[in-house]
Amino acid sequence: MTKPEAEGPVGRGIRALASTDWRARAKKAAAALKADYEAGKQGDDQPVEPIWPTAKEQLDGIVAMVRSARSAPSRTAEQLDTDAADVASALGGIDWAGVKATTAERTGPARKAMREMSDQVDWAKVQPVAAQVSSALIAAVASGQLGVGGRLGSSVIRTIANQSGMAQKVAENLTAQKTTLPPDFRQVIDTTARDS
Repeated sequence: MTKPEAEGPVGRGIRALASTDWRARAKKAAAALKADYEAGKQGDDQPVEPIWPTAKEQLDGIVAMVRSARSAPSRTAEQLDTDAADVASALGGIDWAGVKATTAERTGPARKAMREMSDQVDWAKVQPVAAQVSSALIAAVASGQLGVGGRLGSSVIRTIANQSGMAQKVAENLTAQKTTLPPDFRQVIDTTARDS
């Protein structure tokens, strides 16, 4: 990792993931679930203690990641090419029918997530094919078909924000692989924006 990258949001995220004691977190979560179960059996009707972030907290985290991706330092051309290839490959494994079904609900949480993520994209500066890729990624993330955790997450976020033309590079990768571009969800995003 280069020095600017190590100091940026991606570097902070990697350090946070690496410094987390996942085994201890899993044990704590299991103990909390067991304690809540036992308390419920004894008639305790207190609300359970959440062990993971709520859906809103997760969405807020994703929106913050997209915002920070816009201002993050640029990556090298080689890194961008690798990231674009990874995102293009991930797009091939998405159940687009499932994404369409989930995002078709006008009042569902996926539509709200799409609206909040799309507000972070400067659509006026994005080429049409790049906008198609960005909108598809927004819909895939909002519907839960594509996670933003792990190594791929930062690349997906940079593609959504079209940092350094990432969405265009992903589209070029798909074309080179003779893979069909993902569906365009801009109309769903526009409808969601008008409905809110």
